[in-house]
Amino acid sequence: MEKDYFKILGVERGSSREEIAKAFRKLAAKYHPDKHQGNPLADLAEEKFKEINEAYHALTGEEGYEALQGEGKKRTPSSTSTEKDISKDAKDALYRGITSFNVGNFTNAILYFEQALKFAKNPTLYNLLGLAYCEIGEYRKAADPLVRATELDEANGKYFFDAGYTFYNLKLWENAVHFFLEAYNLLKEQKRLAATCVYCAICNYNLGKIARAEFFLEEAVSYEPENSSYRILLDEFRVSQKEESPQKLRFLSRAGRFAFTSRLEESLGGILHTLFTK
Repeated sequence: MEKDYFKILGVERGSSREEIAKAFRKLAAKYHPDKHQGNPLADLAEEKFKEINEAYHALTGEEGYEALQGEGKKRTPSSTSTEKDISKDAKDALYRGITSFNVGNFTNAILYFEQALKFAKNPTLYNLLGLAYCEIGEYRKAADPLVRATELDEANGKYFFDAGYTFYNLKLWENAVHFFLEAYNLLKEQKRLAATCVYCAICNYNLGKIARAEFFLEEAVSYEPENSSYRILLDEFRVSQKEESPQKLRFLSRAGRFAFTSRLEESLGGILHTLFTK
């Protein structure tokens, strides 16, 4: 029997991507395996979590979303569709910002991205502004635009990852975990999912939530089993829980050197083709 993905997520056929994303995030938070460790219903919760993930990806896939809405129904624009409507002034400022960013002139890039935002309150522009601030180590200034990007596009896991990374660098562990968990629920790419899990593990470790830290390290290894760094990190974590402080310091030192950051190209995605071919 064919699955009814709309019913699984509890949304109406014809719902927008934003409505689907909100329903998914609510259910994912409820059935996340991390919340059911040691619970007699843990297996059922895990199956439900897998089911809602499958439904979300099926409904929001580039082709699946339109097909599953049914014939005769128009596709509801996602928040990123506003990228097509960015004004010429915003395009010019964006282009100059990208050029400055690529040559390492991040101060000018910030000025141009801010200028572009005067003409278009676009999630990609906010994200790029935040990344430019990150490049010069201004994580406090990066936080606001990166969070704003997540508010304007709640289905973009990459934006949540970037916001989490900023709070991670500020050592605001609770804030970082919040955004990394959202990214974990939304991302599809195995490499970024694995990195998200490592950051979740480090943040939870610093919060004293040892069981959660181990869970996310195991998840990272499962997403990228060939990545020896993740396996070593997991092994040293386990050793650190059995030995005295020198091993704990060794684990923290290795964790502190872990770095997986976003690139400009990843934020831009297909926006350049949309903007500069018109």
